Amino acid sequence: MINFLKNFFQNYFYDDEHYAALFFLIIGLIVFYFLGGILAPILISILIAYLLNGLMTYLEKKGNSRILSLSTTLFVFSIFYLSIFFFLPFLSRQILLLVSDIPQIFETVNTFLSSQFKNYSDIFSESQIDEFISNTLNYIPSILQNALLQLNAGFSTIMNALLYLIIIPFLVFFFLKDKTFFLENLKILLPAKRELLSTIWKDLNLQLYGYLKGKGLEMLIVTLVTGIVFYFQDVNYSIILAILIGLSVLIPYVGAILVTIPVVIIGLFQWGLETSFYIYILSYLLIQALDGNVLMPLLLGREVKLHPVYIITAVLIFGGIWGFWGLLFAIPIATFLRAILVSWPIKVS
Repeated sequence: MINFLKNFFQNYFYDDEHYAALFFLIIGLIVFYFLGGILAPILISILIAYLLNGLMTYLEKKGNSRILSLSTTLFVFSIFYLSIFFFLPFLSRQILLLVSDIPQIFETVNTFLSSQFKNYSDIFSESQIDEFISNTLNYIPSILQNALLQLNAGFSTIMNALLYLIIIPFLVFFFLKDKTFFLENLKILLPAKRELLSTIWKDLNLQLYGYLKGKGLEMLIVTLVTGIVFYFQDVNYSIILAILIGLSVLIPYVGAILVTIPVVIIGLFQWGLETSFYIYILSYLLIQALDGNVLMPLLLGREVKLHPVYIITAVLIFGGIWGFWGLLFAIPIATFLRAILVSWPIKVS
């Protein structure tokens, strides 16, 4: 065991820079673990500024001045950001309506499950059916409660949420405007010899920018298309469902499975098993199919070279550690860790 550890450190930590990189990695993980929820708006602002910097750099390369490029980039961001406030009143009304309808929704689920299990009365006894339905209906509120608790960790109050909405655009503005200042200050903290860190960053930047840009566009397109389709189908809580389905693309594989549950329940509550319900479900499945088979390959390609098993594992681990924010940042963190493993040099004995 001692020889194994000795050989490991000789092969993987044969330079002072390796220890420095490990030190920064450990410090970063500790900070994220204890302050992940508090730092969430700053991290989101950094990611948004990181994406917008691509547009600003592109405009500068086209011969535009830095001020004009910055102004144009901020104008595009402002249009998108202000549209969020436009939809907030509609969203709040749908949330209030959903909360008031929850008892009737549970009653609808109860009636539906009871009617379906009657077809299997020769297999299951009435007491078994009642017990299953009771356990299912008790489990659904616990899922909702856990979801609310996870959201509560990030937004403890409505005022907190509004504060985030106000802080983020200001942070994005300063991160873009004073990018050079922040990068120079970051270099002061880094060791003078940083070839390894530069290699890691090049690999990470190549994958992460493409992933974030692609996922952002995918989320926006899926949300808008779903909202429009559900609006013309006169679906109850169409904005809520569109946002949930849009956010689900940020959580690969797991997100699509989880969001299907409220989609089906709300459809049953509104139409039962009428023809409109099947048209509604078919349109939802069509959106998911087009997203998975056309939109996602087109926007992302092979930007993130992670096996599906690693992606699901990252979602489960980081979601378990940081809850809602862990789910959103799972893939960027996993991409960062992969960049370290791929770029880390090994001494050949």
